[in-house]
Amino acid sequence: MQSYAALINQKILVPSQRSNYVAVELHFLAQALQAQISSVYVDEAWYLKRYPDIASAIALGQIKHAAAHYQLHGYFEHRMPHEILVDEDWYLNEYPDIKKAVQNKIYQFGQQHFEELGYKEGRIPYPNFSLKTLASVL
Repeated sequence: MQSYAALINQKILVPSQRSNYVAVELHFLAQALQAQISSVYVDEAWYLKRYPDIASAIALGQIKHAAAHYQLHGYFEHRMPHEILVDEDWYLNEYPDIKKAVQNKIYQFGQQHFEELGYKEGRIPYPNFSLKTLASVL
């Protein structure tokens, strides 16, 4: 473990001069989050159906399996690791802009918005949402 000062000197961490925030080098952040990301349940069949580019990468031997892709790249690419069902009433009431988009037929349902954009935006599909973990599905 390196000292905080060493991480700053190596520019792995860059403290802001104007706030309490710290910029973090992406690979360092990925390594720090690895245990948590590895605990997320990845539905292999669903993931490969949803993301055919990953199925192709597996077929070409570029990645071993869906969970490996999610852990190394998918999490940071805002890919969903498993199917996530939206509580339609809650979602539309929580996000009036989405409710309006559904009323204006830009999206058919809140579920469609969540899958196409909402997850990537960090919107939550129902109260107290968290991704399924391996422990929760066993």
